[in-house]
Amino acid sequence: MKPVRQRSLQKWTILATRAKGEIDLPYLEMKGITKTFPGVKALDNVDFDLEIGEIHTLVGENGAGKSTLIKVLAGIHRRDSGSIEIMGKKTHISTPKEAIKSGIYSVQQHFSLQPNMSVAENIMFGEYTGSKAGLINWRKLFSQADEFVKTIGFEDIDVSRNVCDLSVAEGQKVEIAKALYRNPKILIMDEPSAILPKNDLARLHEILQRIKKDIGIIYISHHFEEIFKISDRITVLKDGKNVDTVLPSEIDNDGLVRLMVGRDIGDMYPARTDSSQEEVVLEVEDLSTSKLHNVSFKLKKGEILGIAGLMGAGRTELCQALFGLDVQNGKIRLHGREVHNRSPRRAICNGFGFVTEDRHKTGLVLPMSVKNNISLAAHKKICRLCFVNERADKTAAEEFVEKLRISTPGIGQPVEFLSGGNQQKVVLAKWLFNGAEVLLLDEPTRGIDVGTKAEIYRLMKNLVKKGMSIIMVSSELPEIIGMSDRILVMHKGRITGELNPEETSEEEILAYAAGLKQTPTEPAKK
Repeated sequence: MKPVRQRSLQKWTILATRAKGEIDLPYLEMKGITKTFPGVKALDNVDFDLEIGEIHTLVGENGAGKSTLIKVLAGIHRRDSGSIEIMGKKTHISTPKEAIKSGIYSVQQHFSLQPNMSVAENIMFGEYTGSKAGLINWRKLFSQADEFVKTIGFEDIDVSRNVCDLSVAEGQKVEIAKALYRNPKILIMDEPSAILPKNDLARLHEILQRIKKDIGIIYISHHFEEIFKISDRITVLKDGKNVDTVLPSEIDNDGLVRLMVGRDIGDMYPARTDSSQEEVVLEVEDLSTSKLHNVSFKLKKGEILGIAGLMGAGRTELCQALFGLDVQNGKIRLHGREVHNRSPRRAICNGFGFVTEDRHKTGLVLPMSVKNNISLAAHKKICRLCFVNERADKTAAEEFVEKLRISTPGIGQPVEFLSGGNQQKVVLAKWLFNGAEVLLLDEPTRGIDVGTKAEIYRLMKNLVKKGMSIIMVSSELPEIIGMSDRILVMHKGRITGELNPEETSEEEILAYAAGLKQTPTEPAKK
């Protein structure tokens, strides 16, 4: 591993004594791991080790190789070269089954849960054998699952519900419970903080600190506060290579950013400029669905309207209703004209674009190319008499790849091989190419590294300067305050507050989100 900064004397001593064999080897050692995908060298001779009793955090920009490295360890990807040793013994891992046999369990960003099975069945899957006759005691199965989720602090999970009925955050908790139930020796956590609400994340941290004395934990995160709070060691990857391994006490936020991106990124949020105009683009009146109750608000031209609230407040459901994904009552007016978004197709025709919170499930067609994903919602622009104008399609894709700085070997690359940040840029490019006038962003920077976040923030500011209007849902309160021109706070399907980001605080937003405060019927003007 090639260090970029001076290591502490203590760490050099540990490394030296290990080399002499005076102390035990690490529980896990990955040496010279290399992995190549079509046109991309995802890992280039990477080394990584893990001790029992530690949380070793992997950080880096999107595309640095973090997820690929842990997928190699979990048997999801087969390495091209390199070795994996457990307790000094070479271990062959080329399938998930072999990883599990070695005591390695992972909680991935994208779930392995069976959607049509209950929470209890998913947690106990493969672990509950039933009676000698092969019959399952369902009452006992559900009871054991319920007792376990309560033991680990996820008592709000109803184990009888089907996974397909859960929110993304609830599904993440079930995935975590499923892994913990199997008593892993090595537990891999791939960005749980990208999905979990703050209170559940704090609970998870407590669980990890409690169980780490008996296991080794590999943790991936983009959240600096979390990284410094829970890590025993931090390894930085960049462009598929080792940069450094440091102790949290040896480095600060700025130093870690420099290791990750190779430069200072300056202020995270662009300088606040009032791009909004008096012209009202969107007016929503008494919008109601199964999860929304008489929601009314206005969106101005060139405005970023932030939507805050706790999980289950109705933020995502609001975006879905505007995009025609739920039967609705109430009125939606665009430039004063009533529109009826009874389907996504109609919403797209009316000038709406929707970047969903789960880009893999509802934002992209993963096996398709970058080019085809970008033009997915813009067939009217590239088709004539049912034939695709390949030249126009190719030119547009290349233009957006350059404009949004999408890192890809070419526009023909399947998006499944891109990093999370570049995949998110492809989703944004799709709606920009379509010419969306109102852009709905649901957790636009979820699971994205600090450098790419800054790029997306600048892009959002440039879009509103050109007259686009944006509704942004985010669970990150600094993002809500830093990027919004106005903030609406939701609680139980209703708007409880309208706040000025320059005058409010995280504490005040949380008070409205919890239903402890509520503005009068006539919201305060900015």
